[in-house]
Amino acid sequence: MSFDELMRHAHDIQATAIAKSMDQHGVREAPKPGDPPLAPQPGEEATRASVIASFADIPALFEPFMLMPDPASFDGLLDELRSAMGPLSSGYMAGDPITGYPYSANPLLSRVGASESYLEEWTGAAADVFRTDFVNTFPALLVNQFIGGAILRAALDAQRALWVSAREHIDKIAHDTLVALDNMGRCGQNKWTMTWTIVASVAAVVAVPISAGTSLLGAGATLAAVTTVTAVGAAGQVAAAHQVAPAKETEYHGETAEVVVEQMRRGVNEVISEIQLAEQAIAAALRNMHALMIRERELFVAPRPTLLDAGPGSVFDDKYLGRAR
Repeated sequence: MSFDELMRHAHDIQATAIAKSMDQHGVREAPKPGDPPLAPQPGEEATRASVIASFADIPALFEPFMLMPDPASFDGLLDELRSAMGPLSSGYMAGDPITGYPYSANPLLSRVGASESYLEEWTGAAADVFRTDFVNTFPALLVNQFIGGAILRAALDAQRALWVSAREHIDKIAHDTLVALDNMGRCGQNKWTMTWTIVASVAAVVAVPISAGTSLLGAGATLAAVTTVTAVGAAGQVAAAHQVAPAKETEYHGETAEVVVEQMRRGVNEVISEIQLAEQAIAAALRNMHALMIRERELFVAPRPTLLDAGPGSVFDDKYLGRAR
């Protein structure tokens, strides 16, 4: 079975369920146009109408799943974020802290630290602040920005994994329902199991400590004073121990078309619930990261340079360029 054929499967389920139910109720199919009428049987027409009505909702149950995002639509965005993280890779981290994806160090970033020798003749308050707030903190701020990019990329990766898993699950429910309807009346109980991995496919809320370069920020502004940031990533890229929730199993059973379809409805609702839980986990991680960046902006962005306040008549004062010439 294929997700692209989901609506065909839905109509197959509806037709099979109606046929099985009418057979179990001893109801004959209505004659097709042009066929001779059936000999009337008491209550048959009403029962037939009731059976058809009891399964009328099946196509509508599956239609919303056809609107789920195509997992492939995330590929371009993931590539863009990967490209954006490359220039932010300073070499202080071996790679993406969530997925482990390796990034080569950008040699241009080393020039900020190397600028110290050019500033030896610069004195005054502006020089001191520049060294403290820009040169010394640059590696740590860069690492934090790199981690921020990694979290965004992990969230997109998790979204992609979510929709891959959701498609697999709803397709399996359709398949299992058709098999269960086909197995009705055979020896043994008609049982089937669904293993739920949609939530588990969104890797755990992973605690990513922003601690690299802590000693570089100075007292009162150290990264150690900040709690960890939460992120998410796709399963398989983060240790299983970090999963949001372990995969769970649900057992279904039914020996009548009505019960089998009711179990199918239960499974459809479970898919919806799993999607909602996974989306909430991703959203919570991004909200946490956003709140941290708003609350602790100085951990990601250097302060406004003091030199911007200088004018033509004051630029060489001790407050600004000092003795620099």
